[in-house]
Amino acid sequence: MKRRILIFIRQICTNTRFNNQASVLLPSNFRTLNFASYISKRILKGDQQNKISRPIVRIATVGIAVGVALMILSVAIVKGFQNEVKGMVIGFGSHFQVVSNRDNISKDSQRIEYSQEVYDNLSKIEGVKKVQIFASKPGIIEAKEGLQGVAIKGVGKDYDWTFLQSVVVEGRIIDQNQKTENEIFISALLAKKLKLKLGDKISLYFVNDQNDARQRNFTIVGLYTTGLEDYDSQYVFVDISHVQKLSGWGLEAQILVDTVCNFGHIAIGAMGFGGDGNHRFDWSDSSWRGEGPHFILAKKDTIISVALSDLSGTQSDTAYAKIDFIDDSSTEPCIPYKVSTWTSGGSQSKYIGGYEILIDNYDQLMLADDAIFNALPYDLQTFKITDRSPEIFSWLAMLDINVIIIIILMVVISIVNMTSALLIIILERQQMIGTLKALGAQDKPIVRIFLMNAAFIVGRGLIIGNVIGLGLAWIQYKFEIVSLDPANYYVDKVPISMEWGLFLALDAGAMIICLIALVLPAKYVSRISPIRSIRFS
Repeated sequence: MKRRILIFIRQICTNTRFNNQASVLLPSNFRTLNFASYISKRILKGDQQNKISRPIVRIATVGIAVGVALMILSVAIVKGFQNEVKGMVIGFGSHFQVVSNRDNISKDSQRIEYSQEVYDNLSKIEGVKKVQIFASKPGIIEAKEGLQGVAIKGVGKDYDWTFLQSVVVEGRIIDQNQKTENEIFISALLAKKLKLKLGDKISLYFVNDQNDARQRNFTIVGLYTTGLEDYDSQYVFVDISHVQKLSGWGLEAQILVDTVCNFGHIAIGAMGFGGDGNHRFDWSDSSWRGEGPHFILAKKDTIISVALSDLSGTQSDTAYAKIDFIDDSSTEPCIPYKVSTWTSGGSQSKYIGGYEILIDNYDQLMLADDAIFNALPYDLQTFKITDRSPEIFSWLAMLDINVIIIIILMVVISIVNMTSALLIIILERQQMIGTLKALGAQDKPIVRIFLMNAAFIVGRGLIIGNVIGLGLAWIQYKFEIVSLDPANYYVDKVPISMEWGLFLALDAGAMIICLIALVLPAKYVSRISPIRSIRFS
């Protein structure tokens, strides 16, 4: 057998064809085997006399496997944690908010006039998944156990409840189609602080633009928990109509008719609510000025109207009064009559706090920001989710540094282990190297032998490490065995994100870096003298 191997080596190293005699001595499959590959496999198989390199190679393999497993787990956990927290923050405020230029990222929305054109333009932007209206105001919850300041978020019927629906712990989200009862959706943390439960009624005080507190009663229909204490302790959700009306963004006119006839005349007055408070009343009778009262000589059916406006240009509202006489043919004033009044509904619904925009891919945040900004009129501006919660996203970004440090440390440890193992294998094979050189082999193919040997060991370590790392990650992903304290970590279970593309890149990068780093120790082959290595064989 030794004679056959020597003949094979000599033929390959001298780049000559097999002669008929050698072909007879060699197995038929030798003719197609690569020289470096064949010798590398022989080294890997080894013989029973190699007592030193075996444990060293095993230690190197275990080191690589443990390092790869730790890298996979660290990436899976950190990415899972980032995705989980990002999802919570975005669930409260979407990827973008389009608001007034006067807004400064506060929880007190500045009113803007709703524009269907802006809404449609935003919806047509590539990558935009959802556009929805919102309005937010500071407020105070009054309960039997005390007071609590909150951020009141009013949402429209187009609101995406997907996230909040997933974190409901009791009850349900608000029903925006029913009009019989004012519903509110609060966190379980707030309910615990104020000793409230599902179905309780609470008083909610809104602070409008004139710094007046307005009160409205609500019924708790649902409780949610996200684990983000800063958000759970603040946000409550109601229908946007409550915020629009109680904030006084629009105008609401009311007309008053005195049902008692006074010297043949009926007194009519008006009241105005909302806007900037500097109200102007434009009556259908152009001779009337101000809110009144004004008097008419009532002898026949009459319709009186008043349009309410203000100095800031708020969209107007109109109120109407109809006086119906039972006998309108009589010439006597103040004969029996009845009064009915109505309004155009107020202009509050024409104002919102802004538009929220959800996009398909968080990684496209900057590109989407430019596209959204270009689609807006001059009096609106955008705020990214990273602008509104910079401390959270800065903290999440710092976690990437931890992962990078772990990966670098594991790769360095793997390189050190493999360098030691490779040098020991080379030292054990000095006689073989000397023999190959004596037979005419160059340094390059011999170096390739040991690099292939190292690649096999690294590859075996990568496979074992992937099995361990991916296995543990999948078990946690599926069964959520390891728990966390939400007060400290925002989540109650260790989150896992199975980033398959990232795992493949991690394996490929680790393999390439290790092999490149092993080229230098493999070059030690060139320093081995065939004469000295064969002399004592």
